[in-house]
Amino acid sequence: MLGFNTKFKLLRFLWCIFLFFYFYHFPKNFFADAIPERSFPPTIFFIAFCFWLIIEYYFASPFFQSGVSLTVIASPLRTFFSLYFYPYLIFLVYDYGWWGKGQIKFLYPYINILGIALFFLGTFLRLLTLFLFLTKDLSHLVKGRLFRQSRHPRYLATLIQLLSLPFVFSSFLGIILLAPGVFIIKKEAEFEDRELKEYLKKDYERYLRETPLLFPRKFWVKL
Repeated sequence: MLGFNTKFKLLRFLWCIFLFFYFYHFPKNFFADAIPERSFPPTIFFIAFCFWLIIEYYFASPFFQSGVSLTVIASPLRTFFSLYFYPYLIFLVYDYGWWGKGQIKFLYPYINILGIALFFLGTFLRLLTLFLFLTKDLSHLVKGRLFRQSRHPRYLATLIQLLSLPFVFSSFLGIILLAPGVFIIKKEAEFEDRELKEYLKKDYERYLRETPLLFPRKFWVKL
């Protein structure tokens, strides 16, 4: 049911090491040449973003997936999110570096630092939940402290990452364009709820009543 790679794969590992080195240097060189006076926020973001994707790739956890796979046919929402996310990210970079019509320039660099901090928070939660999925059975996870606060902490982490982007790139237009991504994340979590309800039956029905979909009722979670 959990589709993660838990075995050591030498070729995949070596490929990931190469990607780490490549995506450590590429964003630094690109943004230093393109926008040298404001290269810090996008450079830090893209290094962290690429490193996170590489870690998830090694464990066979594709972007915008929780890792729970109960049916042969995946939700089309995952495709829709990718079709939304990458053009959205390209727009934010273009607006930040060249177009500039959607920029909140008077808050630079404070708004950008806030965005980076939010992205790190979301990435930490994604990797924490990945580690939990790799080491624990799903039936035990839903009884743990983190999963008692949010039924879908991995989607919550993705939501935090998404919300951070317009702040990383200081774009008020990016804030307006968040709505489709937030909607898709919520619907994907609800879709997964229906799958899990079919699989876990009454235990999950009780879990649905007791635990919120995404945002915890208490924002301080003891892990």
